[in-house]
Amino acid sequence: MKKVVVLLKNGNDLDLILKSYMALKNLFKFEIVPIYIRDIAYKIPISETVLNSGGAAEILNEMEDDFIAEVHAAFKKFKIDTELLIQSEVGVDEIKNLLKTSDLLMLEQDSYLNDLFLDLLKIAYRPIIVLRNTPLTFDNISIISNDGVKVNNSVYSFLNLFPELLLKNVPILTWNCNYEKHYLVELLENKGVSSDVVNFNSKDDTIKDFYFALNKFNLVIMGNLSRSFFFEKITNRTGINLLENLNTSIFIA
Repeated sequence: MKKVVVLLKNGNDLDLILKSYMALKNLFKFEIVPIYIRDIAYKIPISETVLNSGGAAEILNEMEDDFIAEVHAAFKKFKIDTELLIQSEVGVDEIKNLLKTSDLLMLEQDSYLNDLFLDLLKIAYRPIIVLRNTPLTFDNISIISNDGVKVNNSVYSFLNLFPELLLKNVPILTWNCNYEKHYLVELLENKGVSSDVVNFNSKDDTIKDFYFALNKFNLVIMGNLSRSFFFEKITNRTGINLLENLNTSIFIA
């Protein structure tokens, strides 16, 4: 049996998340481990007057209760009969523990990369699926590659986690990586998967062209970032730019 930890936050698109889980359940027999983290304060504008009056906590608690009720209603709609774990403090320790007995972490995350999401990337020792805009499907998959060890690990983890897919061809898209030999091609061939390397470069293409090509796919596999996200940001590294600009689901291991 495979398990996926599904992280829920106030304001999430529950229909998108649970349809994505149902895809994992129906295709690969995953069981869900849902956890809700109370982290809405940064999303919900609370006026200074309300804060000073001491009413903010009551308003936030009501919003939390309303969303939890929505989660239970959505579980009923999708016929999900399981306990919703609730974490009162924002942090990754409980998720880290849940992953000890699980195979995958899945969450919805927009292009604003908050501290919680970046912390999850730092501690993740299981693959992560980042959902965006549409429910998860496996119909049209691509790989972003610099032929480094991190993307190699992501592809290897993906193939081992979803062997039922029986993939035939997965295109590899690169940015400024015109290598004579691409080791990832050989890895895929060893697993019975053919691939075509599509090279984009700053001389002939714009980065928007690259993002546009990637956003045509339903799911994109990429490597994890370095441990220093601040360094990635100030040096304009491709990895964090991708997370901020892709509008499709992403697999990271």
